[in-house]
Amino acid sequence: MVTYKRCTDVGMEHIFQAFSLGFSDYSIRLTTDQDDFAARFFGPEGNTRNHSFLAMDEDQPIGLILGGVRQFDGYKTMRCGTLCIAPAYRGQGISNKLLELHKQTAVSADCQQLWLEVIKDNHRAVKLYEKHGYQTRYTLKYYNGTLPSAPPDAPSTLYTIKGITFEEVEAFRKTLTDCHIHWQCDTPYYAASTQEAFLGICDVNQACLGMVAMSPQGKVNFLWVDPKHRNQGLGRALLHRAAETQKVEKVYISLDNDSLERFIQKMGFVKGSLEQYEMGMPLYPCTPVISEDDLISPTVQLLTKTFSSPERSS
Repeated sequence: MVTYKRCTDVGMEHIFQAFSLGFSDYSIRLTTDQDDFAARFFGPEGNTRNHSFLAMDEDQPIGLILGGVRQFDGYKTMRCGTLCIAPAYRGQGISNKLLELHKQTAVSADCQQLWLEVIKDNHRAVKLYEKHGYQTRYTLKYYNGTLPSAPPDAPSTLYTIKGITFEEVEAFRKTLTDCHIHWQCDTPYYAASTQEAFLGICDVNQACLGMVAMSPQGKVNFLWVDPKHRNQGLGRALLHRAAETQKVEKVYISLDNDSLERFIQKMGFVKGSLEQYEMGMPLYPCTPVISEDDLISPTVQLLTKTFSSPERSS
């Protein structure tokens, strides 16, 4: 008999076991140990155990949904950090039940929308989410490029590049109210990092005209240049200095922005084959609020309704 538990009521070893089993036949090989899994998925990914659920068959973890809440695109958002089901248990409605618990928890937390990412070619998973009310909002593309060892020509002696703080990046990001940045590149994702490179490019009056945030691995989390000062080499100079600071030659960027994509293409970056949909669903104020005490009883029976899907996403 399949039962469901909130992840606060199980050990991390059970959560990791369900994750490992659910992704054991995944198209992208996932190699991580329990400590790294916990540090990432319950760290920068923003998932919390009280917003996550485990499916169990007796004492065997066989399904998992991770959830986390934060302000995103101006809305209080519950994001599905992962959904996976053990291969032998797919097609039995377990993902359906986990998604219902996920939504109910979001409603109880007064969230205004649900959000997730799924591989574009995972058609059955996309169809499953669409059946639950999700709609595709953006398409994430992934690029990588090797920067030249020699720095680019300085855009002008009128500009200087200097280190800035996370707080400066965060404060500026909040002014971009009409700018969508996906979950894994927005400021809360790297707020706790002590190794991120933050740089700004300024004019002679010390007005900041551009910013970049880059991880130690060369992942570009944030890149912005004032529209009035674009096509002058400022973005290229910021990228090169950040890569130099992090001592990396190859840099990576994921994006869903046409103008940034055109810039990255001009830089000679190569587009990877992987694409993901960002999918969302609004939670209207009229949605009935269910108390958390009503969500999980000591034993919750498996739903009889089934879905013919792989019941797994990324």
